[in-house]
Amino acid sequence: MAPAIVHFLVGASIVLLALAPLALVSSRVRKWRLRAVAIGGLWGLVPDLHNVSPVYRDELRSLHESPRADLFAFHYTLDRPLVRDLFVESIAASILLFLVAVTVIGVACRLGS
Repeated sequence: MAPAIVHFLVGASIVLLALAPLALVSSRVRKWRLRAVAIGGLWGLVPDLHNVSPVYRDELRSLHESPRADLFAFHYTLDRPLVRDLFVESIAASILLFLVAVTVIGVACRLGS
């Protein structure tokens, strides 16, 4: 299982990269980019709700353990043994991906204003 920070950063990065083209033309996207980080990060953590939910734990756990969890920022793939064995490397890679995403959205916001 990848650490929660990896799931959060990958989700946030995907959302930021998806919004970058829109930031070129929309002032609303430029204003909401910080909120997009939180929304994307939480989106990547949705399959882990079974750890904290007081209800529907079995259903949420079955989502977490199925390939359908990849709909949430590749959650299932990030929890595979290969990534699990590369614990520190996965954290470093997710931080690097996030820095790239922040740079891309930052440049898009500057070009769009």
